Amino acid sequence: MVALLGAMVLVVVALPLCLVLVAGLAPTIVAAYTDRNPRRYLFRTVGVLNLAGMVVPVATLLHGGLNVHGATLVLFDPFKWLWMYGTSGLGWVIYLFMPSIARVMVDAKAVKTEQNLQERAKALVEEWGEEVTGRKAD
Repeated sequence: MVALLGAMVLVVVALPLCLVLVAGLAPTIVAAYTDRNPRRYLFRTVGVLNLAGMVVPVATLLHGGLNVHGATLVLFDPFKWLWMYGTSGLGWVIYLFMPSIARVMVDAKAVKTEQNLQERAKALVEEWGEEVTGRKAD
């Protein structure tokens, strides 16, 4: 209810800013609607990068004057669309590929830990003898 009231005030007070924000934050709105994970990883990733991409268009709008003409200049500039949607696309790419990258890193750490444990076990056998292995002597 508070967010709806804030959006209504934004539409009345700063319509050009609202137009640019709604157009630019469309990927975040879609991510919020489609993300079914309770922790909302997709929404967070896309939303943060999309907000970062909104800095340039909003700064251009505010620098040129907060009016409808300034909003049309921003919305008809393809490079501003590239900023707005390119950064959210980067958020989608990070969301899609990060589990694979994390898996590779965890596997590499597991291999390194296994090598360290094997070296430690070998050093213990050399120091204390074959009895520390727990195997029965033949």
